[in-house]
Amino acid sequence: MTVTCDPAVQLDGAHDPTPAATAEIRRAVRALLAQWKIVGTAAEDVLLVVHELVANVVDHAKTPFRLAIRRRGSFVQVSVQDESRRPIVVRPLDPESTRGRGLPMIDAIAARWGCRQGSGGKTVWAAIPV
Repeated sequence: MTVTCDPAVQLDGAHDPTPAATAEIRRAVRALLAQWKIVGTAAEDVLLVVHELVANVVDHAKTPFRLAIRRRGSFVQVSVQDESRRPIVVRPLDPESTRGRGLPMIDAIAARWGCRQGSGGKTVWAAIPV
């Protein structure tokens, strides 16, 4: 994973779909947010969205993926591109279930989010106010 001086892409890297990738990504994103002086609830919101998007790839897509973090004015945009053509599924929130809360949480935190399908997979992105 690289941190660059290019304001368009501040953190960009390719990863294997392993639980260890999640911890590495979380450390790198936390350091980047500190560099941008994004702290407190805003930083925790970004970290939670990153965690959920990466966990979805590890748990469901199970393909190598690329994570990008961009600062866009008063938003941080997070995007995760995987190689799976399976569409994302947003399930209704079930308070009895121990799974299936990630995308509803992202929907509650992000100002906007979405999924772009492509021939080589999909990109799920979210814009988080900071």
